[in-house]
Amino acid sequence: MPLSTHGLSRRYRALVALDRLELQVAQGSIVGLVGPNGSGKTTALRLVAGLDSPDAGRATVDGHPAGSVGARRSLAYVPDEPGGLEELTVGELIDLVGALYGRPDGYDRRALVLLAAFGLDSRSGDRLAALSHGLRRQASIVAAGALATPLLVVDEATATLDPEAVIVLREALSAVAARGGAVLLATQDLHFAETVCDEVWLLAHGRTVASGQLRSVLAGYGAPTLEAAFLAAVGQPDLVASVRESFRTL
Repeated sequence: MPLSTHGLSRRYRALVALDRLELQVAQGSIVGLVGPNGSGKTTALRLVAGLDSPDAGRATVDGHPAGSVGARRSLAYVPDEPGGLEELTVGELIDLVGALYGRPDGYDRRALVLLAAFGLDSRSGDRLAALSHGLRRQASIVAAGALATPLLVVDEATATLDPEAVIVLREALSAVAARGGAVLLATQDLHFAETVCDEVWLLAHGRTVASGQLRSVLAGYGAPTLEAAFLAAVGQPDLVASVRESFRTL
């Protein structure tokens, strides 16, 4: 199993950032953690990636404890805010990430395909510092995606990406799953999650309010869309109607 968590929890003093997350991501699947800021999405991803330690529970990546060498080798991580390497060029970032992972077979070929798909093939000599936030994230996605690890983790998947890049990302994630890889992503973009995810975990205030196959979550709330299911799950099924009514006075 590329990813399994059991009772995964994290507190920051009195704040419960993540409360007993039970999650599995199988080969060939795309699982989305969906929720607003402060819902626990990024905390969960950082725990899975071994960038933080849980207060309770555990996570295993491809059978290895999260944070261990084996887990790190089995996981590629795209953070919400890629930083710290701004003096590198796009090409140097790709080379560095490949070297750190021992340059897996096919890495260079996959990187070239992804660079071309995102329109970055002509910018391999550009410094990351000279690029927009969205383009830096795309470069980070290319480097991580080219590794072809058992698990790909993407935080705030569509943040700062333009419409074309969102489409490319959608197809790239689908290709990862089609070759047998697993994807765990976090997003506030309900439409993107509904379009790309096989399963969704709806989070609010660190807790799972609904989870499972996308169609099952929708059916459970009798909802036609993930937006409607999410609003029902967090106790605000009439939000759209009430907001529209209030806006009539504008």
